[in-house]
Amino acid sequence: MLDTAAPVRHKSHEVDVDLGSAANILVVDDNPINRKKLRLAVKKLGLVADVAKDGAQALEALRERPYDAVLLDIVMPEMDGFDVLDALKSNPQLRDIPVIVVSALDDQTESVVRAIELGAEDFLPKDFDPILLKARLSTSLTKKKFRDQELEYYQRVAQLTTAAEVLESGRFSPQNLEIDELAERPDPLGRLAAVFRGMAQEIYERELRLKRTVQLLQGSFLVIAVGLVWGLTPALSRMTSGIGSNPLGLAIWANGIAAVFCFSIAAYRRKLPRLKMHEWLFFIYWAVLAGILQRLTTYWVAAHVEASMLSLIVTLQGFMVFGFAAFTKLEKATPRRLFGLTVGLVGVGILLSTRFDVANAAQNTWLLLALLLPLLFAIEAIVLAGRRPVRIDTFASVGIMMALSALMLAPVAYATGDFLSLGPTIGRMEILVALIGLVGASSLLLAFHLIATAGAVFYSQSAYAMTLAGIVWGMLLLDEQLSFMAWIAFAVILVGMYLVEPKPSDDEVVINRSFAKSSGSGSHH
Repeated sequence: MLDTAAPVRHKSHEVDVDLGSAANILVVDDNPINRKKLRLAVKKLGLVADVAKDGAQALEALRERPYDAVLLDIVMPEMDGFDVLDALKSNPQLRDIPVIVVSALDDQTESVVRAIELGAEDFLPKDFDPILLKARLSTSLTKKKFRDQELEYYQRVAQLTTAAEVLESGRFSPQNLEIDELAERPDPLGRLAAVFRGMAQEIYERELRLKRTVQLLQGSFLVIAVGLVWGLTPALSRMTSGIGSNPLGLAIWANGIAAVFCFSIAAYRRKLPRLKMHEWLFFIYWAVLAGILQRLTTYWVAAHVEASMLSLIVTLQGFMVFGFAAFTKLEKATPRRLFGLTVGLVGVGILLSTRFDVANAAQNTWLLLALLLPLLFAIEAIVLAGRRPVRIDTFASVGIMMALSALMLAPVAYATGDFLSLGPTIGRMEILVALIGLVGASSLLLAFHLIATAGAVFYSQSAYAMTLAGIVWGMLLLDEQLSFMAWIAFAVILVGMYLVEPKPSDDEVVINRSFAKSSGSGSHH
C-alpha cells in the first residue's frame, strides 16, 4: 500500500546542503522496519516520502506519480532491485529518475558495480549515516534538476526548430508556429524565439499583402473578362430575335452547344466525373436556375429591351449578392465593400436616368421583368459560392449543367412546337446560335473560377463590366448610342468595382521561396 507523509523540516545544521522543498522520494524495501527507518530519515530532511513494499508496487507508483529520486533495496522477493533498475532505465519516461541503492549485501562491492552499471546514481549501506543520506540525496537531486533543465531546454530548441521547419515549408500562418509561450520567456532562447516570431510575422504580413494584391488583380481581370464575354449575350440575343428565333428553341441549341464544348475539353483533360446523388441534385437545381430560368429570361427580355438597357439592369445584382452574402454570413459585409457597391449603384442610377422613359408603359413593363435577371444572377452566385462541388472539374461542371438544362427544355419545346430548326447549311442564324452557346459556356466558366477565387460579392462586380461591355457591344453591333453623361457614369461604376475587394482568403500564406542555405553558398571561387 502506497503511503504518503507530509514533509517535516530538518532542524540540523551540520551539513548545509539544499535539498529542495518540493522533492518527492520513493522508498522501496520489502522489510517493514527498513521502510520505516528510511521513510523517517527522508522526512527529517524536509522531503515527501512514499513507500513501496516490492519492485512491482514501486514501478506502479513511478508510472502514476512523478518522483525526484528513489531509495531502492536490492534483495526483494520476485522482483529484486536489479530488475527494478533495468525496468526503469528501459522506460524513456522514467530513465532520468536518480536511484540510490540501499543494501546490506555481503558482496557489497560487486553489487554496487552491478547497480551502477544498470544506472544507479549512488549506494548507501543499510546502517547509513543521516548526514551521508542527505549528501547523497542532495547530489542526486541536483543532477536531476540540471537534467530536467537540460531536457526542457532541448524541448524548447526542438519547438523553435519545428517552427523554423514550418516557416521553411513555405506554407504557414503565425499561429501555426506555436512559439508564443516560448517567446515570452526572459532567457536567451526566449529572446531568440521572440525575434524569430517577429520576423515570421513581418514575412507573413508582407506576403499576405502581396497575395491580396495579386488576388485583386486576378479578380479584376476575371471580372472584366466575364463582363466582356457575357456582354455579347444581350446583343446576340436581340440579333437572333430579329431574324426569327424563339427563346425556348434558342436556349436548347445554345445550352447544347455549350455542353458539347465543355464536355469535349473535360474529356480531353480526362476529368469526366461520376456523380453522387447529392451532386446530381445540385446540378439539377443549378440547371433550372441558370440553364433554364436565367437563359430564357435573357432571351425573352432581349427581344423587347435594348441590349445596353438590359446590361444596365444586370448591374443591380451587385447589391443583391451583397445582401444575400451578408444575410447568410457567407462573406463579411465590410464598410469598404458597402461603400464600393454604393458607388457602383450611383453609377447605375446615372445610366438609368439617361435611358428610362416614363411615358412608354410597355417598355417599362419589360424593364420590370428584366429585374428578374440580376436576381437570378445573384442567387446563382450565392449557390455556387456555398454549394458548388469542388471536387468536380470546372469544364465538366458547366457541361453537366448545360446538358441537363437542354434535356429538360426539350420535352417542353416538343409539346409547344417551339423547336428552332437549324442547318443543314450554315447561315447567319446558325452562326449567331453557335456564338451564343460558346459565349454562355465561356462566361459561366470564368464566373465559376471567379467565385471560387474571389468570392460571390466580388463576382457581383462583374455586373458593372457586363454593363460596360453590353453597352459597347450594343453600340458596335446594333448602333445603340450613349450620352456623355453615360460615359461619366462608367467611370463611377469602375471606381465602385475597385473598392469592392475580393473576399479575404484563409490566413495561410504560401511562400514560393526557400530559406535553406544552398549547397554552393559556402564555396568561394
